[in-house]
Amino acid sequence: MLRPGKGWRWSGVALFFGLALGAYGAAQAAAPEFQVTPDAVEVGSFFEGAQVELQGAIPPGATAVVEVLGSTASEALLRKGRRGGLWMSVGEIRVHNAPSLYLVLSSSPQIPELTGQETPWGIAALQRKVKFGGRIEPGEQAKFFREFLELKKHEKVYGILPGGLKVSPAQGGKSAIRGIIPLPAKVPVGKYQVKLSVIQDGRLLSSQEKVLEVKLVSFPAMLRDLAQQQGALYGVLAVIIAIATGFLMGFLFKGKTGH
Repeated sequence: MLRPGKGWRWSGVALFFGLALGAYGAAQAAAPEFQVTPDAVEVGSFFEGAQVELQGAIPPGATAVVEVLGSTASEALLRKGRRGGLWMSVGEIRVHNAPSLYLVLSSSPQIPELTGQETPWGIAALQRKVKFGGRIEPGEQAKFFREFLELKKHEKVYGILPGGLKVSPAQGGKSAIRGIIPLPAKVPVGKYQVKLSVIQDGRLLSSQEKVLEVKLVSFPAMLRDLAQQQGALYGVLAVIIAIATGFLMGFLFKGKTGH
């Protein structure tokens, strides 16, 4: 019986570590690198939206997809219908698992799809997550999803932006990517997941995530803290502000009609 000697054993160990290091090096080469600037957006009294810059690097020839995903929650919408020739509310529809913000950017003219498996980003992926309940028939899910999607696009909290990432050559054998994440004026306060995925030949090579925070500051933050900690005082202050606003509007309109 032949038995391998020590030389064979050491050769096997060296081969194993060589393959492991090679695989690690390949994984590191495919791993995306990116950052978002700023990584915290402050919402004050006159907030009108913000633009967050994204920069990163991906392997040459690969395609990049960036998802900006907010936390999911349930919300209620009123369903409109005709009753006696008049349009009115005919019921309530509950929306489940809808993210508060959903933006997708890509470096290609079209949002890329994976081969042989479900693509985890884009409209089809969003439709698989969002569900509707209440006064709705089973066959109406697709219809209400389209209407819900148009509503969120109108509010600018949902958006699909193919070509939103620009690619240019970079040093170190990688391609540089750059894009702008448009945050609307109605962006909810909270923490958002920014995920960069790298695709090549229909395969997902790798992905990496960052956190983008949207937080209240100044007067809006003071009102939030007041509402949470001093509810009665907040209610009195809200009434005073409403009365003062009413007097101010009345004075302005009276002044205009007097000329």
